[in-house]
Amino acid sequence: MNILLVQQDEGVRAYHIPLYPIGLSYIALALRAHNVRIFNPNSFEYPQSLEELRKEIVRFNPDVVGLSIRNLDTTQRRDPYIQYKTVRPTITAIRQTCANAKIIVGGSGFSLYAMEIMNRITEIDFGVYLEGDEAIVELLDNLDKPETVKGIFYRKNNGTGSNITASEAIFTGPRPTPDFSSIPMPRRDPQVIDIKGYIGDYYNILGVQSKRGCVFKCTYCSYPFLNNESIRIRPPVEVVDEIEHMIVNYGLKSFVFVDSVFNLPQRHAQEICNEILRRKLQIKWGAWITPKMLTVDFMHLMRQAGCVHVGFSPDAVTDEGLRYLQKGITYKEVINSIEVMRKTKGVVATYNFFCAYPGMNLRAVLRTIYLYFKIPLYIFARASVGLGWIRIEPHTAVYDTALKEGIITEGLDMLPEKEEDLLRLFYVPKRLWWATRAFDILAFLADDFIKPVGRAAFRIVNRLKGQRTAV
Repeated sequence: MNILLVQQDEGVRAYHIPLYPIGLSYIALALRAHNVRIFNPNSFEYPQSLEELRKEIVRFNPDVVGLSIRNLDTTQRRDPYIQYKTVRPTITAIRQTCANAKIIVGGSGFSLYAMEIMNRITEIDFGVYLEGDEAIVELLDNLDKPETVKGIFYRKNNGTGSNITASEAIFTGPRPTPDFSSIPMPRRDPQVIDIKGYIGDYYNILGVQSKRGCVFKCTYCSYPFLNNESIRIRPPVEVVDEIEHMIVNYGLKSFVFVDSVFNLPQRHAQEICNEILRRKLQIKWGAWITPKMLTVDFMHLMRQAGCVHVGFSPDAVTDEGLRYLQKGITYKEVINSIEVMRKTKGVVATYNFFCAYPGMNLRAVLRTIYLYFKIPLYIFARASVGLGWIRIEPHTAVYDTALKEGIITEGLDMLPEKEEDLLRLFYVPKRLWWATRAFDILAFLADDFIKPVGRAAFRIVNRLKGQRTAV
């Protein structure tokens, strides 16, 4: 079969180069017995991208079109935007251009609201729930009997008098999580996608996945639901095989590890770094890491292996707050990570903190403001701090907390299609109204004045060092 895999259109363009659709590359690998092509509409301006999609459909003439719904909204209270609003127009364009093709949706955004999306957009034929590496293959082998495939949403018409109509969705039940350690590198060959459009000096465009799953149980995070709470790791040699393959065949210059946490387990990360060094690969990369048990020696190893950026998400600034959020780290470890990064030259660090969370108090507010200014100054020209609010999502402990505190109510639409409705879905308790106002003012000053000046200073320092900023 001809199968066209389409990345969701983000609606807005956050980067000059669109993010590489690594999830669809893994699906393309699973479907290697078919003729597969990946189309990323984010390479074009929206809504012109819909017309480009129509052209691609006419050229490729697919039997099946798969749409990956990655993001539903920006999750940013100060920059609210509904990315989900592009899904319906995309599916309409697909249906109008190839009326007989089966439409299958999947992706992390879909899995969070699978039944809601199936019921709202009845043009969707099938939905793939959670990781689809195995389910999609079984589904295509059983399109006439989807009820036999676990992990699938499908539609069924039982005829006159049935309580089930053609527009109602049925879920076949959960399926076991795929064994990620046995899955080869994803497909990035020219027959599937033009990877050269994603190659460049920007470390955060093209992703490499060394593991799936996350053992942390952060109360606001949906990753444990989406990718399981157990870590499934790939052999380090195979991870570096993939990196070297892209360097040799496509001229890869930089990439980002898209693992939830790269340095857990730390030995696995160390083995990857050592393998990169053993092969003498010249590459730059970034990763999200935890402050837990972070050492200068480990960061120096990452730097020698090509790491140029790390992201931290401690979120809270007191031990009480970290326990409320179930971060699995201590405030002492957060402070230690700042000291470690100060001693690790050549690596840029970003830190993210929440402006409101369960258990937050005046001391936490003041300490957050203090670290907001201290970190960029202490790690001068190599660090920045982001402030945000918790976007309440289903399948998380914060959802239950928000219900108890009356921030949200039973029956509230958690999948909004308007920005004003999205603003109701952030954890902003009334008892912290004063903190919210303070952080709103700080965020305004930061976005419009402090950060532009800081970025300018950062570029000047790097130019004086003869380096190019990789952001």
